[in-house]
Amino acid sequence: MTTKTCSLMLFLMLSLQAFAQDFSISATAGYVHLNSIFKVDGEDYDLDFKNSGFFVGAQSEIDLTETIAIQPELLIAISGDYKTLYFGTLGAFEVAENFSLLAGPAINYLLEEVATNYSKLGVFGVFGAKYNITENISAQAKYGIQLNNFYTGSADISSKVNYLLVGAAYKFL
Repeated sequence: MTTKTCSLMLFLMLSLQAFAQDFSISATAGYVHLNSIFKVDGEDYDLDFKNSGFFVGAQSEIDLTETIAIQPELLIAISGDYKTLYFGTLGAFEVAENFSLLAGPAINYLLEEVATNYSKLGVFGVFGAKYNITENISAQAKYGIQLNNFYTGSADISSKVNYLLVGAAYKFL
């Protein structure tokens, strides 16, 4: 993704303030864990590609009702030699005071070069939970399951990565 694309996504997150009744922006950071799933002809291969690192980014929260919100986020994750941009738009449903369940779509874009017949774009279904520790500080855990295949060639190969994000957010606006 280019700087223009990142700027456009951030602009869109900020411009949603005009349409929302309650809007906030938070800085977020935490731990990321990646797990590679590689199959050839339907048979699993353990590539021993389990990689950990950290993420930083920004997210907003747009309250639609007292219990339902939309949570767009833009993150960069660094794990080992890999840098990846994540953009998600999760729905948050408050099930108890200060505790919400999260679910929604996300995409990632690998910032590193990839091999021939591989895509840099991943599409994910994400679910997780969020706990508001104070009015401005929250803790979150999210798990992303890749829905598309990084491999784009004609062989019977499936190459996917699932991820776990565990972190905190500080609401500053």
